Amino acid sequence: MIFSTCNQYSIKGIFLILLLMISTTFIQAQKADLSFSIHLKKANLKEFIFEIEKASGYSFIYGEEIIFKHPITLSLRKAPLSLILQKAFAGQNISFKINKNHIILKKYALQSSKKSFTLNGYVLDSISKETLIGANIYDQKNGVGTTTNPFGYFSITLPEGGTKLNFSYIGYAVKQVSLHLWKDTMLTIQLHNDNQLNEVIILSDKPETGIQSSRMGASSIPIPHIKNTPALMSEADVLKSIQLLPGVQNGMNGTSGLYVRGGGPDQNLYLLDGVPLYNVDHTLGLLSVFTPEAVKKVDLYKSSFPARFGGRLSSIVDVRTNDGNMQLYHGSLTIGLLTSHLQFEGPIWKDHTSFIISARRSYIDCFLPLVMPKDERGGYSLYDINAKLNHRFSEQDRLFISFYKGKDHVYYKYKDEDKFKQTHNWGNILLNTRWNHVFTPQLFSNTTLAYNRYVFDIRQEETSSIQQPDGSTIINGSNNLFHSGISDLSISTDFDYHPLPAHNIKFGAKYIYHQFAPEVQTVNQHNSDNGYPQTNDNYSLNNSHIHAHDFSLYAEDDLILNEHWKINAGLHFSFFNVQKQTYLSLQPRLSISFQATSNIILKSSFSQMSQCTQLLSTASLAMPSDLWVPVTRHIRPMKSFQYAVGVYYTGIKNWEFSIEGYYKDMYNVLEYKDGESFLGSSHNWEDKVEMGKGRSFGVEFMAQKTAGLLTGWINYTLSKSDRQFSTDGINNGKRFPYQYDRRHTLNLTLNYQLTRRIDFNMSWTYASGCMATLPTEKTHIELPPTNVPPSWIMDNLNKGDMDHSSSRNNYRLPASHQLNIGFNFHKQTRHGERIWNISILNAYNAMNPNFVYISREAQTGKPILKKMTILPCIPSFSYTYKF
Repeated sequence: MIFSTCNQYSIKGIFLILLLMISTTFIQAQKADLSFSIHLKKANLKEFIFEIEKASGYSFIYGEEIIFKHPITLSLRKAPLSLILQKAFAGQNISFKINKNHIILKKYALQSSKKSFTLNGYVLDSISKETLIGANIYDQKNGVGTTTNPFGYFSITLPEGGTKLNFSYIGYAVKQVSLHLWKDTMLTIQLHNDNQLNEVIILSDKPETGIQSSRMGASSIPIPHIKNTPALMSEADVLKSIQLLPGVQNGMNGTSGLYVRGGGPDQNLYLLDGVPLYNVDHTLGLLSVFTPEAVKKVDLYKSSFPARFGGRLSSIVDVRTNDGNMQLYHGSLTIGLLTSHLQFEGPIWKDHTSFIISARRSYIDCFLPLVMPKDERGGYSLYDINAKLNHRFSEQDRLFISFYKGKDHVYYKYKDEDKFKQTHNWGNILLNTRWNHVFTPQLFSNTTLAYNRYVFDIRQEETSSIQQPDGSTIINGSNNLFHSGISDLSISTDFDYHPLPAHNIKFGAKYIYHQFAPEVQTVNQHNSDNGYPQTNDNYSLNNSHIHAHDFSLYAEDDLILNEHWKINAGLHFSFFNVQKQTYLSLQPRLSISFQATSNIILKSSFSQMSQCTQLLSTASLAMPSDLWVPVTRHIRPMKSFQYAVGVYYTGIKNWEFSIEGYYKDMYNVLEYKDGESFLGSSHNWEDKVEMGKGRSFGVEFMAQKTAGLLTGWINYTLSKSDRQFSTDGINNGKRFPYQYDRRHTLNLTLNYQLTRRIDFNMSWTYASGCMATLPTEKTHIELPPTNVPPSWIMDNLNKGDMDHSSSRNNYRLPASHQLNIGFNFHKQTRHGERIWNISILNAYNAMNPNFVYISREAQTGKPILKKMTILPCIPSFSYTYKF
């Protein structure tokens, strides 16, 4: 009863308060709309205020800077107060605001009479003179800003007069520059590295990536995080660091392959200084070709793709390399259990020309022969070489020449009475020349001429000798060669145009001449009798080279509408001609960002992509024999349409939270027909595949701590991906899961600065198993009775057995989970720094399945499902010396 009474009075009280508020608001509105008559002749500010306060009952609030520029003469009869104030303050540089019983006056500056000028230039590291990509420039007075492009260049247009600019970059001390802008001005700003490891932001906040950008599904991964992430044999790896982001999965456990939002491994575009690489794997995918010592910046785009990128459906991995120190000579040496690294850089001509070179090589091939029999030799080796020359002609012109070469080499040979030798070689070579030119303070250009090639070959030599009864010796021999590859020659030009701080316009064009060499097979067989040649036969299977012309145009505008709305809109047009067949594609891209509150941002995006090359793959591993082939008259380009929305929250200091959802439709995706596979030959490959459609959708949750002694993130992805083909084709037209459809993925990454000399790094991953097709029934064909011996019947009884499966990808492998930990011990010396790294891969020895297969018991023939694990617990260490 008491509670009911209280509720009754509370409701009445709330109702009376609301009524009072509404009444007050109504009275104020009525009061503001009251009409007054006023007659003034050459009155100053005080005389005007006295008359208004006497007639209306309002009081004025203003500062000493509020004065009339000229006396006013005003005669109005029964005019609203707002109209009287507008007439009185017209042309006086005075604004007014009516607030309850007060009229607040403020002074504002007329900008219409002021000119605008452009401030442009480069942001550099103060010691090395290395350009800083994505450095922030912010004008405190006007509240506008911009960032440096991939070459460290910036441009911002500001009103004439005094200004105070903040230049900042992650890991560097903020620099303030005050100047009076009276003409277009070019500046070179040098920032000092503050060496504060605890302030390194994990996923940096850049113009095209990060929460504050107009894009979504884009991330920048700082190099310190890549170097600190525990990995196989203490080998820091770019792609394995990317695998820890939401929406990104690996293929086979422990490899560096990327499967992004339901896409395949060939749907990722890997760029090294803007030039595509077709094979980015060493040791069957256990390592990638990107060495951290050479890398300057890594960006990942998995939705909201910039219009300048095209040719793939699922992701863009944009890797930029270091330019070289223009002041001092520096270097580092790393010795690990698998490979050793060497990096050296310095000036050729101080402040004008610099160089950098980095190399990596393994040495398994040096030790393996020590444990092999004397008549056998074998081994495996890999190496990577990155080199760059950077020359500055002037502030307007710069030239970069980049080179990369990487190779894997496997060999085996034995020699006794017979001889056998087989070698496998595969790798990339890339040569890239770039010219930067500043046309005007607002217009920057980059022109690139590049050549890149991927080659795979197998050579086999075999010799056998046969002793004849007559004492003569016949020697039979054969030489076999298999060769395949792809090469590109390209030229492109890209423009950055900054007409206003709110507009960042990019446009450009690119042409690529592709040459596909599917495979060349040559066999030479010969024999001799006592050294005299008898026969020499040559056989060859040469698939003719396929030439293709790939041309694209793009334009995009990163537009800031106001303090709440940002839009990035672009178009990508592609022209692909192969075998007298032309495919045209117009691909719109749109991303919208809305700042709902100071801590909450909402985003949405749409991206259309097209892909005109496919990878014919042999297995779930990254095999070097996989072949790139173009579209044909019968195989059309793959297409995707991706829709995404996201919510982001930054209300807790040093924390960022995000939720992103996506839906992607894919068309003309390829799958091998039932019973078909790729076995190292592209001959009639079109007859082995079928085109269909796919879809993938999911939601990604992420929480990350961006600064402090403890940094890292945790993310969870719930996703689904499937494929569907015609009713008379694969799986009878029914949808089936994609091979790498992992329903649940959870990643945890931590970096903790224990002391100034010791840091601890950890990653833990959990993922649902991939899909596999396993037989569910067996057909046995019984042989008819014959008069042959029973032993022959038993030997041939099972040759008619055939396995059948109810549907494709009908079995999900067991889930995998793995803990990796690492420690770095730093020590400063007189001439540099020593770093010991100790890492443990798969710390608690989880037996994650890499392969599954069906075996049968020897006695009963009962089928048994078996799994194979290739990466158990592996401890490792490395030593680095920086000088």
